Amino acid sequence: MALLEVKDLQVSFDTAAGRILALNGVSFSLERGEVLALLGESGSGKSVTASAIMDLVPNPPGEINQGSIRFDGVELLQLSRNERRDLCGDRIALIFQDALAALNPVYSVGWQIAEMFRIHGRTPEGGVEKAVFDLLTAIGIPDPESRARQYPHEFSGGMRQRIMIAMAVALEPDVIIADEPTTALDVTIQAQVVDLLETIRKRSDAGMIFITHDLGVVAELADRVAVMYAGRVVETASVFELFEDARHPYSVGLLASQPRMDTDEDELVPIPGSAPNPVALPSGCAFRTRCPRAEGLCAEVVPSLEAVGPGRQAACHFPVSPL
Repeated sequence: MALLEVKDLQVSFDTAAGRILALNGVSFSLERGEVLALLGESGSGKSVTASAIMDLVPNPPGEINQGSIRFDGVELLQLSRNERRDLCGDRIALIFQDALAALNPVYSVGWQIAEMFRIHGRTPEGGVEKAVFDLLTAIGIPDPESRARQYPHEFSGGMRQRIMIAMAVALEPDVIIADEPTTALDVTIQAQVVDLLETIRKRSDAGMIFITHDLGVVAELADRVAVMYAGRVVETASVFELFEDARHPYSVGLLASQPRMDTDEDELVPIPGSAPNPVALPSGCAFRTRCPRAEGLCAEVVPSLEAVGPGRQAACHFPVSPL
């Protein structure tokens, strides 16, 4: 049994322009100790997926219309609000994308890390204060006794992101969801944050969902990849299989649009067009208006995830042939 299993998840939002299906039948699983990357352009539904798992979809205007989220054999969507809150932060943790916005500006960072222990009724060995200092030391913050008394604005962007990581892993969760934690950081700090996450994950054997649009981070960190487009998962594969032999045309386009060190090609090949309007998605396959392989069937029938090899799937009527 998978540690976390999301099945046929549908989330909608009511807006002035109409109802948006932010997620439309999303399915994937996560094993203990595994890193699953959710990859795709902005607006593909990656962050909404994290919000649904963490019970953070605002209602209204958002609503989980259907689907299943099972964690360690328990159906999360059948739990009460209080039961979900007890679970989230304790056994399932989220690292937010914007640390400055996520941290409270009027409380010291030490107080905010300690709050994780207070809310969930945990008393670590040696006391909460020692646990806070140990966490700050573990994430590379010097002079933890002094810096624990400082406020978020007194830290650099990279340090704030490290503090968010400390808060997320304070209770040693079984699942860590990292929502683009390296997006606003420079390349050097990105590498440090990725290394830190990998070290923490290996130490606790936690499963991790890493949300990103950065293929370099995916190649370095992930075991498996679920590629998302317009609220759907369009391909799942191991990270090696995806980079070597992507089957969905969107995945192929993503890989072709990235600079590479192993080729003499000077020009990047962008995906034509832009992501569709979520209020008025094209009929059939949402990617068909940008797809070089689209045919008449693609406008009529929404493709479902089908096996295209051992342990991998693609939602395409005409998937790319294997190499």
